[in-house]
Amino acid sequence: MKSQHLNNSIEDSLFSRAGSGVIKVGLIALIGTIIGAGVHGCKDSKTSKEYYDRGVARLDKREFDLAISDLTRAIEMRPGFAMAHFYRGRAYLGKRELDQAISDLNKAIEIDPKFAVAYTERAMVYYNKKEYDKVWEDVYKTESLGQEIRTGFREALQKASGRKR
Repeated sequence: MKSQHLNNSIEDSLFSRAGSGVIKVGLIALIGTIIGAGVHGCKDSKTSKEYYDRGVARLDKREFDLAISDLTRAIEMRPGFAMAHFYRGRAYLGKRELDQAISDLNKAIEIDPKFAVAYTERAMVYYNKKEYDKVWEDVYKTESLGQEIRTGFREALQKASGRKR
């Protein structure tokens, strides 16, 4: 009972100076953030966009494992984030984990079927796997969406697959 009274006294002294309920809520949020609890009990206050941005930056630095970690977190927070799946697929490609890359690129395409660059990237993964029929399918799909295929890639594909089109 005495400790309950002491806690109430501490709370009263903290908030009696604050005045309004709005300030009380603000103080509670501030205290929660400082101790790492956040307003809603979330220990991690980063947004999916922040993880995505950091993941893409790490991918640019060729820090594939760190990029995958950040992009995975962004996807956990926002599963329908097509760009996060796309870039995580690129990170897996960088690690030469081709099946994982295809899985992520498939998910990006599933989320956004008009995501032309995802088809182009998946074509590159299939090219690395020497699955040339699938490469050609993605090349056709990319072109049907108005995206051009680089001449050098098309020439390499023609030579590797023995097909002109």
